[in-house]
Amino acid sequence: MDEQLKAVRVGWYSLIDLPQPQNLSLNLEWIRVDTSALFEKNFDVLVLDIKTCANLEQIQHIYTTISLPTVVLVETIEQESTVLYWLAVGDEICKRDAIDQQIGLRLQRIIRHSQQKYSLNLDKLTGIANFQKFKDYAMQLLASKDDRKSVCLIYLDIDRFKFINDRYGHGTGDQILHSIGLILQQYALGAGIVARTGGDKFAICLRGNIEQGKAFAEFLRTQLQVYEFQLDGKPSVHLTVSLAVVPMGEHTSIEELWQDINQCIYAAKQQGRNQVVTTEEFNAIADAAGQDKLLTDFEHRIRVTAERMINEMVLKASRLVKMYRAEAEHDGLTEVFNRRYLDRLLPREIEKALKYQQPLTVLLLDLDHFGEVNRNYGFPTGDQALRTAAQILRNSVRAVDWVTRYGGEEFCIVMADTDLSTGCQIAERIRLALSEKIVTAYNGQQFRVTASIGVIELTPEDNPMSVLQRASDKVRESKKNGRNQIRF
Repeated sequence: MDEQLKAVRVGWYSLIDLPQPQNLSLNLEWIRVDTSALFEKNFDVLVLDIKTCANLEQIQHIYTTISLPTVVLVETIEQESTVLYWLAVGDEICKRDAIDQQIGLRLQRIIRHSQQKYSLNLDKLTGIANFQKFKDYAMQLLASKDDRKSVCLIYLDIDRFKFINDRYGHGTGDQILHSIGLILQQYALGAGIVARTGGDKFAICLRGNIEQGKAFAEFLRTQLQVYEFQLDGKPSVHLTVSLAVVPMGEHTSIEELWQDINQCIYAAKQQGRNQVVTTEEFNAIADAAGQDKLLTDFEHRIRVTAERMINEMVLKASRLVKMYRAEAEHDGLTEVFNRRYLDRLLPREIEKALKYQQPLTVLLLDLDHFGEVNRNYGFPTGDQALRTAAQILRNSVRAVDWVTRYGGEEFCIVMADTDLSTGCQIAERIRLALSEKIVTAYNGQQFRVTASIGVIELTPEDNPMSVLQRASDKVRESKKNGRNQIRF
């Protein structure tokens, strides 16, 4: 078949209709794909729509993981600027509102560039060979009976990499993958090929017998185990890897090769991860169990998958508990702590202050004439004023101080290791910040909110009720004396 007439398979990852490109000389075959089909790699070019993902980080993760010539569909100048920051040379951006006019030209440019640059089949993220290059190399090696006899395939799978992505984000995960690519290139000098075969998996074809292959795999395992992955603005990360060592000479097809690789990888993970398993060791495991190798492999896969599912369920449950706890302890409108949390916190803080003979100051604040705000401007504007006040309170105190919504338009701040004089200075700072802040109503009208503030310091005779009562008395004094002032 004439290569010029061969259809270019375009993966269309978008919910909008397939385009009708203008002035297009290419023979295109459009393939609409969803998330599950993205990684099948049965197309030549990928079109990624920014609207299919929740954020740009997810689009970037898909882009770097799939490693295909790509056109990214964007809507705004801001999105375009962000995508251009990480888009590889040769890949393209297309405006969603001009797809029919632009997509044809973008695809022609990207395919022309890919024919020149990506003929090397390099992985975009790590700079080493990608899956297609590795597959071509392996098939060529398998077809050569003489060469394959002295070659070992070392396959590396990062342990619990999904947890790293979930905890630190895909951007951090990509940094780690890039670093591992550099490490493998450094340690595998002279190898036939070093490749990233997809996601968190890497392959190295190395000359040597099975014992030499395992020794090198163990070296890689220990080096990666102690390596500190330095991340931008975050603590360093440690990780482990599971490795398979498979002699190329025992296989006649790529399918057989993948089967043995997966058997060894799952066996390594079943044994606790951070392990190296060779085909000989996997066979010994099956023999010791008195089972067929396929059955042993099936059991390993089931156990590893079950463990992964349990870990994910535990992680999700932990997140739900934290979320529900936060909801139970925080005021839904202002996002500061609620009255329930204050009732739990205050006795503990009083007990600690009395035990260690440290000062404790409590500030109670009531927004002035707040009923008029709701009557004049409506409850939504009143809610906005409460959120504004809460933000001012948070910005005016230390991170260790507790800001709570006491009820309605009242707030309470508990300040440990703070004497009355310092507490009054903080209260005055809050009073001034509130009185100077302009709040804009839904209809564009502007107004200011003031507060009456009471400040008291803990005494040895105090309990939670007396502390709040004394602070409340000071607030009433402030209101009787004209409001927008502090009393202590």
